[in-house]
Amino acid sequence: MANKTVEKISPDTFWDEINAINNKAKDAAIDLLNKQGDNRYIVVMDWEDYYTEYYTDQTAISVSVFGVGLNEDNNLCIAATVNNQGYGCSKNDFEQDWVEVSELFRPCYALLYRFVANNIDKAVTKEEADELADKYWNGNGCDYGKYDWQDCFIYNGFVKVKLDGKYGFINEDGEEIISCKYEDADAFSDGLAKVKSAEGWGFVNEDGEEIVACKYEEVCRFYEGLAKVKSAEGWGFVNKDGEEIVACKYEEACSFSEGLAGVQFAEGWGFVNKDGKEIIPCKYEEVEYFCKGMARVQSKEGWGFVNKNGEEIVACKYEEADDFSDGVARVQSKEGWGWGFVNENGEEIISCKYKDAEAFSDGLALVQSKEGWGFINKEGEEIIPCKYEEAYAFSDRLAKVRSKEGYGFVNEDGEEIVACKYEEVCRFYEGLAKVKSAEGWGFVNENGEEIISCKYEDADDFWYGLALVKSAEGWGTINKDGEEIIPCKYEKVERVSIGMAKVKSKEGWGFVNENGEEIISCKYKDAIFSNGLAIVLSKKGWGFVNKDGEEIIPCKYEEAYAFEGGLSLVKSKKGYGFINNDGEEIIPCKYEDARGFLFGANTAEVKLNGEWINIDKTGKQVQVTEENW
Repeated sequence: MANKTVEKISPDTFWDEINAINNKAKDAAIDLLNKQGDNRYIVVMDWEDYYTEYYTDQTAISVSVFGVGLNEDNNLCIAATVNNQGYGCSKNDFEQDWVEVSELFRPCYALLYRFVANNIDKAVTKEEADELADKYWNGNGCDYGKYDWQDCFIYNGFVKVKLDGKYGFINEDGEEIISCKYEDADAFSDGLAKVKSAEGWGFVNEDGEEIVACKYEEVCRFYEGLAKVKSAEGWGFVNKDGEEIVACKYEEACSFSEGLAGVQFAEGWGFVNKDGKEIIPCKYEEVEYFCKGMARVQSKEGWGFVNKNGEEIVACKYEEADDFSDGVARVQSKEGWGWGFVNENGEEIISCKYKDAEAFSDGLALVQSKEGWGFINKEGEEIIPCKYEEAYAFSDRLAKVRSKEGYGFVNEDGEEIVACKYEEVCRFYEGLAKVKSAEGWGFVNENGEEIISCKYEDADDFWYGLALVKSAEGWGTINKDGEEIIPCKYEKVERVSIGMAKVKSKEGWGFVNENGEEIISCKYKDAIFSNGLAIVLSKKGWGFVNKDGEEIIPCKYEEAYAFEGGLSLVKSKKGYGFINNDGEEIIPCKYEDARGFLFGANTAEVKLNGEWINIDKTGKQVQVTEENW
């Protein structure tokens, strides 16, 4: 965006960008897994990816994903645990099996794509993935055994445990690999774990051997084969053989990057190599990490860049400087406070004359002159003239711009693909962009054609071929041909999910299918679909309705909740109890308070005579054990 202040970001634009990225990530994840043939499933046994999912309309549930796969229908599915515990949700909500992501309430495909892209080399068949997943679902609970405490998660094949106030490690089979003798310990990384004895910090390997002696005040993770350590004399570096490669003599130090590490003496900052040799003298006020052979450094005169030989490729004379991007770096002069660009030879290829500028991306940079915003190439030529009052970075080869007449889109050749005539334009999503004129909201395609006229009072972006729109009569949905699929007659319409949408008329809430047919009449005060049934509230109370609109459990309860493990927690005038899918009162409504059979548990907590107890699914009081969980 031209103006970098966050508060000026258009909410619609921001949301459009999020949705576009989410949709792109979904397609990319499917494509990556498709290319694996039969090896379409990934299970990561190191617990390195997390994902929060709003699983129902009622409850926000933290879901930790450890598996992502692609089923025979080419739909993404996940294996996960709930609330960071070693068990899944109930069979009706999140059974211990692969669940299609499309069934979830609000999936974030960007996070799932990261999981797939980072771990694609671990892709296996469905059968192999099932074996690994079973270890999480059925073998990764917090059974402490002989230990006072153990981590519920596996990191790089090891589990941290505690016994008699000391820490050690066991493997996935429960074998004690590193005895519980350390005062503190961190998880394994790169085959080594930080441990602390009475003498200090060090590192042990996976065989429990103390590779780096426990004698340091502080130790940090290994980067490029070396770890930063601190003794009484100062900071230095050790290798994985425990050898002190760089003497502990520096006041401060940074981790290695591209073979060099920033270090500080009283005189200033410089760089050492992996032999401990000071390659760049400690004379700078500040240094940054090396990136693509260059590092930003600051002297008393200003910011510049040095190469790995210590040569100042870009003189230290600038008020500010950014890292190199696309072969050039953005710099700000001290004299005129203008922005320009230098190349990797230190040449100021674009003079510092712009009021503002963004980094180059795909050969173009967004800049602001006195006349306005535009785009320049690396030769300093204005490819898109600096004439716009606002301009935004390119996305999908189009950039949003604003002239005095309104908003539109330009391509990389500076052509106005969508004329600057709209009060607002939003990012393209599923090939269409939402636009607003004086008449209302509509949609344009990437050729600038207004394929859905600007006649709606409000509109949302397209999602799986449908968009929510509001006319004078109410809310509905349209397809990409502008046809009304759900008639615009409702006070509220929620996005189509699991083949239906929740809608509200003057009479109340109901549900329509993806063809716009009202399958559950709009007569309820509230309605929530979960596990194939709708929990509905009438004047008489809460009950349950199926997809055919049949009231299979009468609306007579003061409270009702989604089915968990085949039972629903309900409240009558007599108290809390549990019913089955046929509406039969399996556990009498006699309790003062209750918590359902959550997350696949075989027990529930209930309150009777002021005391909380645990009961099984027959209503019998039991003691909670790992087995009946």
